[in-house]
Amino acid sequence: MGRARVNGDGTAGIAVVGPGECHVWSARAHWVPELLDVLDEGERERCAQFRREEHRGLYLTAHVLARRVVAAQLSVDPRDVIFVLVCKHCTEPRGRPHGKPTLPGTPLELSLSHSGRRVMVALTTAGPVGVDVEEVARQADLPLDVLSAPERAELERLPSVDRAGAFTRYWARKEAVLKATGEGLMVDPATLTVTGPAAPAQLIEWRERPEPHLPVRLEDLDEGDDYRAAVAVVGDGDRVQVVRHPDTDVRV
Repeated sequence: MGRARVNGDGTAGIAVVGPGECHVWSARAHWVPELLDVLDEGERERCAQFRREEHRGLYLTAHVLARRVVAAQLSVDPRDVIFVLVCKHCTEPRGRPHGKPTLPGTPLELSLSHSGRRVMVALTTAGPVGVDVEEVARQADLPLDVLSAPERAELERLPSVDRAGAFTRYWARKEAVLKATGEGLMVDPATLTVTGPAAPAQLIEWRERPEPHLPVRLEDLDEGDDYRAAVAVVGDGDRVQVVRHPDTDVRV
């Protein structure tokens, strides 16, 4: 039996995810050592391995937020939430647990992401989900090999000043899809083609990968000028309603 919930566990006011919905929460990262108590032992060990405080803050904020939104669905204390990491590419356990976080014994599908100073968590019962937030690329030489030929052609038609934001838009969309399927970067992102950065998000093609990975509900998430973000739900995801909950403060 889990420990009794107490006032101030951070779950007050967190919405319950309804059928056919995918809820997405976002937060600004903070390093608050007092919140380490919310994590399990493995998470605390992983957090301590980050040398820079800003990276520890990203990890801590993402995992505290994930625990709170899941706890609100299950009516438990956030410290009692159990995540199991599953890597679809490993046939047997090896090294440190890794892969996509799952919630065994529940219908919930979870994804979390962080970049720069932003954190996002997505939760649904509609199907496998992936969320990705990316700080807009600053480097002069963008890694264009992750784009398909149609995407590269579209990018090259844009004014140079717009290319970093457009590239990051492409990347967030692709990463959201690959996280939803559990493939991650074991799959070449260039095999996916998504719509152009000015068009509504949609997965157009995935070379060498037929259904059931389609249809995909893919939607951009507004995170301001410095970030691009997207969420993807696979299976019956094309009928999923995305509900946004911006600016959650994990320090509450």
